[in-house]
Amino acid sequence: MKKESIPLSSAIADHIIALLEEGATSPEGWRKAMGVVEEKWGRDAYTVLLFVLSHLEFPAEKARHHWERILKQWEELDRRVPGPVDLRVAVLQYFLRSQKKLRNPTIVELKILRRTEDSVIIDELTRLFNFRHFQERLKAEVRRADRDGSTLSLLMVDADDFKAYNDTRGHLAGNVALRRLSAALKRAVRETDLVARYGGEEFAILLPNTPKLAALRVGEKVRRAVEKAKIGAERAPGEAGLTVSVGLASLPGDAVRDQQLVERADQALYIAKSLGKNCVKPYSDERREHSRLDAALVGRFNALAAEGYTLTTLNVSEGGLLFLSEHPLGEGALVRVELSLPSGPEPVECVVRAVRVVEQHAGFETGAEIIHMSPPHQRRFRVFLHEVREGRVALPRGRIGLSASLLARRTSDDPVRTPA
Repeated sequence: MKKESIPLSSAIADHIIALLEEGATSPEGWRKAMGVVEEKWGRDAYTVLLFVLSHLEFPAEKARHHWERILKQWEELDRRVPGPVDLRVAVLQYFLRSQKKLRNPTIVELKILRRTEDSVIIDELTRLFNFRHFQERLKAEVRRADRDGSTLSLLMVDADDFKAYNDTRGHLAGNVALRRLSAALKRAVRETDLVARYGGEEFAILLPNTPKLAALRVGEKVRRAVEKAKIGAERAPGEAGLTVSVGLASLPGDAVRDQQLVERADQALYIAKSLGKNCVKPYSDERREHSRLDAALVGRFNALAAEGYTLTTLNVSEGGLLFLSEHPLGEGALVRVELSLPSGPEPVECVVRAVRVVEQHAGFETGAEIIHMSPPHQRRFRVFLHEVREGRVALPRGRIGLSASLLARRTSDDPVRTPA
C-alpha cells in the first residue's frame, strides 16, 4: 500500500514551521517545545517534524527515536564546536554520518518551504485558500464538529452575472474584480473562518462553531460588504457594481457529512440565484409539504431587547407559523420562538424568518418560515403535531404560552407589505 505524503498544509506543520522561524534555538528548548506539540497532537508530530526538516518519512515511533538521538548528538556538537550549532546542521550531521544507510536528506530553507507550502494551499490569483485546502479543512472541521458536538456552517458565495462582466470588460478587469471581491470576503469574516476559492467566481466560507442563525448574519454581512465595495462601478458611473448570492447550510441540522453540507449549501445558492440574486438563502427542505393546523397560540415577541409585543398564531405546521400581532415585523426579520406545549414542561425553541407581512384591520398578519430547530425540539414538535392530527391532543381555544424575541433588528429598508 502506498504511503501518503505528509501534507505541508497540516496544522502540525504550520506550528513546527513557526517554531523553526521564531522558536527555540537549543536542544533543551526544542525538547520542551516538542513536548508541548506531542501533548497536543500526539507522536505523529515527530513524523511531521522530520519531514519538514529533511523530507524523510518515518512512522511515529521511529521518528521519535531519531529525534531523541538528534537532540543528543546536537548537545555533543554544542560541547565540541565553538559557537551555537543550528538545528538543521544537527539534523544534517545525524543523517549523513550516523545514519549512512538512509538516502541523503534534503534540508529545506524556510523561505523556500513557506513558498512551497503556499503553492500547495493558496490560489495564485485571489491569494485565498484553494479548493484542495478547502476540502482538507472541510473534512477536518466536520470530524471535529461531530466529535465535540459543536456546530459548523458553510457559505457558498457566487459573483452575480460575472460572465457578462468578463465579456464586456475583459479578462484582466475580471481578474482585478475577483481579487477585490476576495479581499472583501476576507474582511467580512473572522480570522478563524476559512475563505477559499471554490472555482471560477465561486467561493466557500467555512464558519466553525457557528450555528445557522449566526451564519445567516455573517452571510448578510458578506453580501453587504461586497455591495458596499462597488467593485467595477468606478469604470461605469451609475452602475451598482458586482454583487454576490449566498447559500447557507449548517451541521448538524442540514447535513451530517462533508459533501452533503456542500450540496445543501449549493442548493441554497441556486435558490438565491433564482430569487433575483444579491441575497442570502439558507437551506431548507422545500420539497416537503406540511399540512397546517388551526391553532390560537398566544404569546409575545421582542422587537428590541426590552420591548415586548403580543402575537397570536392562526395556524402552525412543521415548516412555519402564521400569526397576528399589533406590532409589524419587517420581511426577513429573524425571531426566536419558545413554544410551551401541553405535553411537557420544557418549551420547544426554534428560529423563524418573517416571509410575508400584510396589514389587517386587527393588526399585522405574518407568515414565518421555521429555519432552525434543533433535532430534539424538532422531534417533540412533530410528535405534538401528530398527536393533534390523530385527535389525541386537543388544542385549547384559550392560551398556550408562546414567547419570542427578535434576533435581527428591523431596519428601515425592511418593508411591511400592505394590501392594495
